[in-house]
Amino acid sequence: MGTKRLTYFDLAKGFGILLVVYGHIEYISEEMRGWISSFHMPLFFVISGMLIAYKCEESLSLKDVFNKKFRGIIIPYLWFSLLYFFIDIMNVSLHKIDMKAFIENAISSVTFYGVSVLWFLPALFIGEITALFLISKLRKVYLLIPVSLVISLICYFIQIKISVIYDINVDVLLISSLINFVRVFIRGIIASFFVVSGYSIFNMFLRKNESFSVIELVLGLVLFVVNLFLSTINGCVDFHYIILKNVPMFFICAILGSMAIILISKNIKPIAFIQFFGKNSLVIMATHIHCYILYAGIRMAWWIDTFVTRAKSYIFMFNIMVFTMLIECIIVLIINKYFPFVLGKKIKK
Repeated sequence: MGTKRLTYFDLAKGFGILLVVYGHIEYISEEMRGWISSFHMPLFFVISGMLIAYKCEESLSLKDVFNKKFRGIIIPYLWFSLLYFFIDIMNVSLHKIDMKAFIENAISSVTFYGVSVLWFLPALFIGEITALFLISKLRKVYLLIPVSLVISLICYFIQIKISVIYDINVDVLLISSLINFVRVFIRGIIASFFVVSGYSIFNMFLRKNESFSVIELVLGLVLFVVNLFLSTINGCVDFHYIILKNVPMFFICAILGSMAIILISKNIKPIAFIQFFGKNSLVIMATHIHCYILYAGIRMAWWIDTFVTRAKSYIFMFNIMVFTMLIECIIVLIINKYFPFVLGKKIKK
């Protein structure tokens, strides 16, 4: 019963990670960046909530869930943070970053604030644990979603207040680091709303309906168009730095955009290479920026442009994505075969 369901989760995550990589290309328009940022990170939190429902993880003890999530999320965070640390040592020696940036990055890693895109993993961990705690206590959807939303809004209000203190003391390392440590939990608790939403939506509408549905496909396309329109109103947001702008609009766009991708993925034919990206989205997320994979893709695209001088800009962007994802495929295969422990997996004999 669960094969197709897991397939469309992988497909949705595959679309999501492609948008993450594309959104980090500096050459894209602000309108495109605004649309992508409106839902691409919440999408992963919503899917994680659906997977919790699919696997019935709410029936496990919090201790067992904690251990499972720690192994699958925090262990990769620690390994990739260590990799980033050595990359930063190299960058210091090459004078690409100064000692101040090096120390700030080291502190960010230790406090779980996260260097670069690694902020996502502690946010996912806290979001899932918080969501599972709320699910175990509240159960009823009519309580679960409103309570998690109120808690998220309270956390965002706290973020606004501490941002004033942060801006005043941005050069005081101790104070700024302590505030960023608080932000680790704020991000996670805001993320828990999307985890709870995914859990609730799956149980209410998707658990008993795994077959193709024209209605779902049309609904997904409508939500896609609505999200596209509303994202132009709110503009670029940033979950990393908790910059949400119009807060109601942010939550609406995030849910609409996430459900659009999920419903479309559920009701189209599987696309193998995008599913592959979805299954390995953690590795791609962690390596594409700080490990210079996207940079390498851009350099290769520029190199192609020296020969195809009349190519349109969209060809250039396409080449960036192709080269970046080809390199990512190699990295994914190497990590899965020789270094699975980085992902919290056991080495197969």
